[in-house]
Amino acid sequence: MGIASALIGLGLGFAANAFGQADQEAFPYSIEAQRWEAAEKIFHSDRHWLGGDGASSVDLGHGRVLWLFGDSFIDLSGSGSRRTSDLVRNSIAVQTGYDPTRAEMRFFWKIKNEKPAAFFERKGDHWFWPGSGIMVGKRLLIFLMEIRSAENALGFESCGWKAVLIDYPQNPPDRWVLTYLISPQKNDLVVGSGNPLIKEGFLQVFATDSKSRGVYLVRWPEHSALAGTLTLPQWWAGDRGWVSLQTEGANPCPIMADGQMEFTVEYLPQHQRYLRIQTLSMINPCLAMSTAEALTGPWAKQTCFFAPPEQGMPELLLYAGKSHPMLAGADLVFTYSVNTTSEDRLLQDMSIYFPVVLKGEIRFHLPPSEKDD
Repeated sequence: MGIASALIGLGLGFAANAFGQADQEAFPYSIEAQRWEAAEKIFHSDRHWLGGDGASSVDLGHGRVLWLFGDSFIDLSGSGSRRTSDLVRNSIAVQTGYDPTRAEMRFFWKIKNEKPAAFFERKGDHWFWPGSGIMVGKRLLIFLMEIRSAENALGFESCGWKAVLIDYPQNPPDRWVLTYLISPQKNDLVVGSGNPLIKEGFLQVFATDSKSRGVYLVRWPEHSALAGTLTLPQWWAGDRGWVSLQTEGANPCPIMADGQMEFTVEYLPQHQRYLRIQTLSMINPCLAMSTAEALTGPWAKQTCFFAPPEQGMPELLLYAGKSHPMLAGADLVFTYSVNTTSEDRLLQDMSIYFPVVLKGEIRFHLPPSEKDD
């Protein structure tokens, strides 16, 4: 079905990662996390939606959370079996209530020729996998990864990104009007691979190199993003600061060398630092944390804080570790995806291919000189 193959083909592959060793001395605090099964039930609440990966979240405000999923199983018959389902390239859901153990969820996809279809549709042999999104003023901006068929071993490849703007996101998604924006491409960089943030009057968005996994930072004035104008991006270029690609000799510089296509960054005001969450690698799919005082870095060495119990099990793939800071009911909330290389198991095993939810908290560690005080 291409789901498992996609992870390898889009830079989520099995390359060893030098940041896999814990380095507790580099952090004044750590994260403790555990499975939150009560929160996972919300993803099993629709008998027609039978699983999806990715699981990015966007705070729509007023107690509503948008969820973005990649390849998703939709069963219009309601039989509860993936064998009678259709696989669509993406789907979405809206959660009402910030506490997932008390909230309600509605899932959405399109219908085409009386069959389920992707919510974000691309014509021809191209399709979209969702990346991330953000509210800009009263408008919703979503970033999509564009994929196309290719004559290679996988049968597809990434070919850039696309942004879509939605007015009146307070309406139910089946009433949304999707406006696809002009989205300037840059080499193999996929803009929107990490969640966007608004800082100092600019919309700042992460972009991951689909081949090297280097992460870059691009920005637009907030008013331009609000107007749907993304044609003149500025890229972070290290010592040169922010540059337009029209500037002579201007080349963006990576701010992280060890990213993924899916990760999250949130600001921790009590620690005055940014916190990045991702699964470390396919070989070591622990949930890992890294911090920085500024989005542009430098970013600290990654530290594993949760080892999924599925790690090392035959046929299973773990990826898409993310945080969801808008969710209530726990200090920190994380998800990751569990997939399989076996198509038959994917169709049969209903314990996988739904988001796994964790709840956690930050534990502060005093320096050795202060422990005896």
